Amino acid sequence: MSINITYILKESAGRSIERNGLLLMGIFFALSLANGLLGLGVARWAASREFAPAAVQANPFLVVPPVVAGVISLVLGIASLVVSIAAIRVFVSPETDRLPREYFTRNVLWAALNVVVGGIIFGIIVALGFVALIIPGIFLLVSLAFWTVYVAVEDQNFVEGFRNSWALTRGRRLPLLGLGVAVLLLVAIISAVFNVGYLGGDVVGLVFAQLGGAITTVFSTAALATAYNQLTALPETDETPTAGEEPVSPRDAPKGA
Repeated sequence: MSINITYILKESAGRSIERNGLLLMGIFFALSLANGLLGLGVARWAASREFAPAAVQANPFLVVPPVVAGVISLVLGIASLVVSIAAIRVFVSPETDRLPREYFTRNVLWAALNVVVGGIIFGIIVALGFVALIIPGIFLLVSLAFWTVYVAVEDQNFVEGFRNSWALTRGRRLPLLGLGVAVLLLVAIISAVFNVGYLGGDVVGLVFAQLGGAITTVFSTAALATAYNQLTALPETDETPTAGEEPVSPRDAPKGA
């Protein structure tokens, strides 16, 4: 049994432009833009103190002391983490309109703690794999790719997430690698297009870059969730979707299903 890469890409794009997908894009964009503006503010604060102290009074816009920026950035980081967990829950579900409050609140502290700690361990494991001649790193990256879904959706800890992701991807790692490459290529293209905005200056470029980042974040999350849904459904059926046969989209499923 394998996966239908074409279907996953099409479904991910479709889910991304549904109402709740667009709402998530807006939230990610607002959070990342605010964080980026804080970074510019700190840079201008440092420049004004080193080269032109009077610049703070002359141009107070986007001049932020590092301590203030650090506190605000921490709050924004926590908010982004919560939204990331909620986004996985949204795209795994058949919901295409609303952003249910429970997706942002259900066991969110537990999930966030596991995502942070698990993310650090996941990064170390994959990095060690890449040090060992690249291929083991790619193998581990694909094998453990779905651990965050188990943490966010199934309320598991990150160790259980690693174990279940390993089992879920067994025998399907090569097509999943192909899916990952396809997603990365699309993300790179979108990012390159929106990074052209830097020709318009720091602030304009930041706006364009963060907008592109919000789009690719939502699309990548939708792809992860769609692949998870397809993989978890495969053992329950005797037939595997082929290139000419697409599974039923969650968008077409009855709301009560």
